[in-house]
Amino acid sequence: MSDDAAKLFRGGVPDAYEKLMVPLMFQPYADDLVARAVALRPTAVLELAAGTGAVTRGLAAALPPATTIVATDLNPGMLAVAEARGAPRPSGAPHVVWRPADAQALPFDDGSFDLVVCQFGVMFFPDRPAAHRQVHRVLRPGGTVLFSTWDAVETNAVARAVDEAYRQVLPDAPPNVITHVAHGYHDPETIRQDAEAGGLVVDAVATVDLIGAAESPAAAAAALPHGSPLRAELELHGDRVRARIEAIAAELLAQRFGTGPIRTPLRAFVVTAHR
Repeated sequence: MSDDAAKLFRGGVPDAYEKLMVPLMFQPYADDLVARAVALRPTAVLELAAGTGAVTRGLAAALPPATTIVATDLNPGMLAVAEARGAPRPSGAPHVVWRPADAQALPFDDGSFDLVVCQFGVMFFPDRPAAHRQVHRVLRPGGTVLFSTWDAVETNAVARAVDEAYRQVLPDAPPNVITHVAHGYHDPETIRQDAEAGGLVVDAVATVDLIGAAESPAAAAAALPHGSPLRAELELHGDRVRARIEAIAAELLAQRFGTGPIRTPLRAFVVTAHR
């Protein structure tokens, strides 16, 4: 992730991300990624773009006490929220190590880890093959990397509703960060080619459909405008514009999924590769 991208996750975004985005969109995939990781029985795990720690907490709870976990993110604000929440582990086990790090310049020795995981971070890396080369370097021979990236915005109901509302309210604005970046890296062949350009051997690019849940359409509609990089874009237009986008998105979600607690479809790709 570049410094410019990291700036999109500053201010109030980390807290809103943890409160709104994680339960709606990230926790279902965190659970899936943790299950895949546990099946590999790793002894030393590196997490990239750990955010506020949804995957980290799952790994810490599920892996054996002797496993080491290093959770990294370029943004200290995200790591601060993650560390404040903690990652409870079995009694007597070492704590997770939280460390700021750039995925394109990892501060670790060659062959330090047998598993690298990254949930929904790779799309923000300016030079993805360079990041993959770093992963290849820090992995032990035969080590595995698991990473996920969102499919197109049209396949993710909340993102689609917010994008539609954004384009209604700001028809002359350039493509927003949700469409252009967060959901802009969704061609399986490109994903495979980038990983292979970094020296990795891709075993699978799996399409994973899951369900997100929110207490109401309004709660779902607030997640991206407050807890994602979209917040920084909308700040340029003022609170009234953001509120209008949320209201339209909430209306669209209510029309499609009802007015009470809602369950919405999610689609992402989970990539398994090895050194």
